[in-house]
Amino acid sequence: MTILIADDNSKNRELLRTVLVHLGHEVIEAANGAEALQLAAGNEIEIFILDLQMPEIDGYEAARRLRSGAHAETPLIAVTAYAMQGDEHRALQAGFTSYLSKPVRLARLREELARWSTVK
Repeated sequence: MTILIADDNSKNRELLRTVLVHLGHEVIEAANGAEALQLAAGNEIEIFILDLQMPEIDGYEAARRLRSGAHAETPLIAVTAYAMQGDEHRALQAGFTSYLSKPVRLARLREELARWSTVK
């Protein structure tokens, strides 16, 4: 499965990439929402994992744009380190299919990947 991860923190991207590759997935990385949208246009992405707080285009706006284009049905998993009350609701309203708070637990990540891996 090809997964695009977008996070402005390189250490967070590295950690997620390492886990996802270990689980057998192909990973494409983006440093922000703008880069994620560019990469989405030229690649077949099966799941997006997007940080909510990124420069240029944040995860909320990236999700709205992905939903209005070719990735209208692609699973979008929101992640954030600064979970505030209402963030999950706001993420789901922006078009995300799931929400995880950091640090992302391996069991929860596996659960979400299994949940959405059958969605086409």
